[in-house]
Amino acid sequence: MISDLVLNKLEFVKVLEYLLKYLSTENGKELLLQIRPSSNLSQIVLEGSFVTEAKNILISNDIAPINYLPNLTETIAKTKIDGARLSVSQVLDVLHLVETSRNLYVFLKNKEDAVNLNEHFTNYLYHNKSLEKEIRSIITETNEISDNASSKLREIRYELRDKNSKLQKVVNKILKQLSDLSYVQDEYVTLSEGRIVVPVRAEHKRHVKGFIHSESASGQTVYIEPAETLDLNNEILSLTFAEKREIDRILLELTKKIGYELKEIKNTLYLVSKLDVIFAKAKYSIDIDGIFPTLEQNKPLTFLYARHPILLKKFGKEKTIPLNFTIKDNVITLITGPNAGGKTVVLKTVGLTTLLVMSGFHVPMHPDSNLHFFDNLIIDIGDEQSIESDLSTFSSHLANYKYILEEADSDTLVLLDEIGTGTDPEEGGAIAANILLSLRNRKTKTLATTHLGKLKIMANDLEGFQNASMEYDSVNLAPTYLFRQGIPGSSYAFEVAERIGFSKEFIEKSRKSIDEDKTKIERFLIELENKSKLLNDKLKHAEIENTRLSGLANLYQGKIDKLEKEKKEIINKAKVEAELLLSNVNRQIEHTIKSIKESSADKSVIKDEKSKIEKLKQANKAEKKDIHQEKSFELGQLVKIKNTSTYGYIENFIDEKNVLLLSGSLRLKVKKMDIEFSSKSEQKKDLNSATKLSINYQSLTLDIRGERANEIEFKVIKFIDDSYTSGTNRVEILHGKGTGALKKVVWDILKKHEGVNKYYYASIEHGGEGITVVELK
Repeated sequence: MISDLVLNKLEFVKVLEYLLKYLSTENGKELLLQIRPSSNLSQIVLEGSFVTEAKNILISNDIAPINYLPNLTETIAKTKIDGARLSVSQVLDVLHLVETSRNLYVFLKNKEDAVNLNEHFTNYLYHNKSLEKEIRSIITETNEISDNASSKLREIRYELRDKNSKLQKVVNKILKQLSDLSYVQDEYVTLSEGRIVVPVRAEHKRHVKGFIHSESASGQTVYIEPAETLDLNNEILSLTFAEKREIDRILLELTKKIGYELKEIKNTLYLVSKLDVIFAKAKYSIDIDGIFPTLEQNKPLTFLYARHPILLKKFGKEKTIPLNFTIKDNVITLITGPNAGGKTVVLKTVGLTTLLVMSGFHVPMHPDSNLHFFDNLIIDIGDEQSIESDLSTFSSHLANYKYILEEADSDTLVLLDEIGTGTDPEEGGAIAANILLSLRNRKTKTLATTHLGKLKIMANDLEGFQNASMEYDSVNLAPTYLFRQGIPGSSYAFEVAERIGFSKEFIEKSRKSIDEDKTKIERFLIELENKSKLLNDKLKHAEIENTRLSGLANLYQGKIDKLEKEKKEIINKAKVEAELLLSNVNRQIEHTIKSIKESSADKSVIKDEKSKIEKLKQANKAEKKDIHQEKSFELGQLVKIKNTSTYGYIENFIDEKNVLLLSGSLRLKVKKMDIEFSSKSEQKKDLNSATKLSINYQSLTLDIRGERANEIEFKVIKFIDDSYTSGTNRVEILHGKGTGALKKVVWDILKKHEGVNKYYYASIEHGGEGITVVELK
């Protein structure tokens, strides 16, 4: 079980408190604050799936029918006590719970994709329409007991109304008489202990027969119950008591009926509260662009674009630097780098994210992340100096190290901040080295931060260890907060001192006062970091260039395919024209023969027809010459691909039918019959008159991973429109696997877009279901 000390240090409860605003029920709030990391892997995965299903429901603009409910624990428990009676408001609270349960039942039953929610909740939600109907028949919409709650109550209230009506008439008559005599202050009546009294001037109190109830503070007015109304007031008061007794009896019976269903109602209170928490988790996931990562022990521990939840809330997504790392075979990861460079934040991000996932929460990271399940999480972060226990900071750290070595095993995650500090560097380094070696031998996944050079060397030399560091901008003398795996980092103590304002002379003297080997190591680490950064920049540039060339190749392949299609169309057209020509010749010959026969071989007719046939032959020869003219090309000659604005120089003759063209930086294999002679002036003219195609090579791939489903529609539509109008044949959209919400939005858009020919997932080796390939018309 993970200790409260760890939960407090990593501010676990603070994240829980973020979710309180999403909850509707008081019992749900109570349940949320009781959440702790689970030690059951299958339960953790199930909890994550609940949130995923609830999130998908919310994304589809469906709101769960959960309204405000007070804490009903004591109210429901009260129904079990003999003779207990719920108040009208308490009965209504129970009614609202039962109605909410029924509404949730209907709501979730209609959600086919909510498989786990239906299996574990819907089938157990209590719904009892007869009980709802009975309560509604007893309590009115104004939250009062209905006259029809019982026949006796109806009779009592009928009598009450009748007596009150008679009393009002009598009082009005008395009040009129007293007013005419000027015995009363004003013509009004009031109640005293449930009885109607008349305000009489003090000097006339002996002139009015009746019972004095009280007098005003000034003593000028006396409140008298007239003798004529005493009996009526007594009867009304008696009926009022009878009404109360009957209402109490009705509520007692209703409480008993609710008590009969105690077990089901108590269980449904938990289920409704739990669903309230699940939908609150789902709302939180939407707000942070959260996902539930896989928890596969046989795969590397992988944090991709992970953000610290508290920093994310404080600074927003754009200003929170994401954490990326993968731990496969190494057990110990040693993180070095400058102070205030983000080392401790890395430990807290890993720790808090792990705690939240083990509690069934979605976390702000990439869907392809994979976390491991740990039975325990132990940390040593921050100063632990204790005046009460008479422990120094280092002594407190030692006590923590001792506890870690007693408890840690292969199913434990250990996070150690500034290990080995607080005492002599040599002695502290020796203790730290042996602690890390012991944890490595136990296969305890450990992330530790340090400034000790000895530990950096050890991590570089020993199996099961790896160095990591926080990047530092040595040019601007500022931390970048980027985590780099596999490379140790310098502490940049002198650089930080220079940034703060220490003089160069002071810094140089300080450099000379430390061990020369230490100085060399620090300078080597700084040079290594700079070279690593340069190589990373070149690698990114190479990846961009590779994407550009790949996109260009795809573009030209599409152009070639288009040319091949056009060539076939031209050949087919030529065949049709040839057949048409032949048909015309045959008709002409038949016409000639017919004319000769009809003219009885007249010489002038024969001569005219011969002339026509000769002209037809010449026209036919010209057509053949145009179609079958043998092209004679030479190496280095400038040519143009027919029906395009593409020019190139003949670099080689591949065979009798194909040539190799050099067009810009591309080499194209083209058939001889598809090219024609050209000149530079024609090329220039054609290029000037043609519509120039501007290709944004980055636009061949759209990356929307980590974005919100409700904010990507415009971006995806614009990307497809731009690609289609630019003549691009094939593009890719990177949406990741995750919950599938992004993929659903993308596929819905592609389904309706007129420019899309077809779309499908990429092959497994190229991203699988995390990438959608789109072929455009």
